[in-house]
Amino acid sequence: MNSEASVLAPGFLIASPPLGDPNFDRTVVLLAVHSEGGALGFVVNRPAPMTLGELLSFAGYGNDLKDPAPVYLGGPVQPSSGWILCLDPALGAEETGVIPVGSRVRVTSSRSAFDTLAADAVRGTAAADPRRRTVLLGYSGWGPGQLEREIAAGAWLPVSLDERILFDVEAAQRWEQAYALLGLRPIEVMSMRSIGEA
Repeated sequence: MNSEASVLAPGFLIASPPLGDPNFDRTVVLLAVHSEGGALGFVVNRPAPMTLGELLSFAGYGNDLKDPAPVYLGGPVQPSSGWILCLDPALGAEETGVIPVGSRVRVTSSRSAFDTLAADAVRGTAAADPRRRTVLLGYSGWGPGQLEREIAAGAWLPVSLDERILFDVEAAQRWEQAYALLGLRPIEVMSMRSIGEA
């Protein structure tokens, strides 16, 4: 792994306005893995057309789950795969299906994590969740060198990971707030790009 790769993950990729690909327009991607072999990330600001209760019911956890928490579209790759984004440093990297993203954030696809989430939803305790669990469907992936080429072409702005954006900012505001980490607003970036193309 080169030094550039170690800087990008964990972190965010902010879609440059306008990106052109409707899968990523105005998106913030949590970049979980980045190496010479490629990259893996999850869109964290695109709500899915269903609630957590509906998703868990559809997955066979029971028909009476009413949890209104949003579910997010993590990306266009394997859109039927489920992932849980959470603040849970106790989930170790050695566990199957767990991706550590920094020191405290984890992404897991383990069945036991979904079983626990469903049990909490049945009890009605998922809303007051200290682990701040969020369900993502699908993921975003890049082959070797692909992400670097997209960044060089101006499609993405890499930014350091900020847990606040993941867990304390409303999804509709995450794109703008991620730009604010750079001291920028998206309109300023659009202006800079159009001046450069003149």
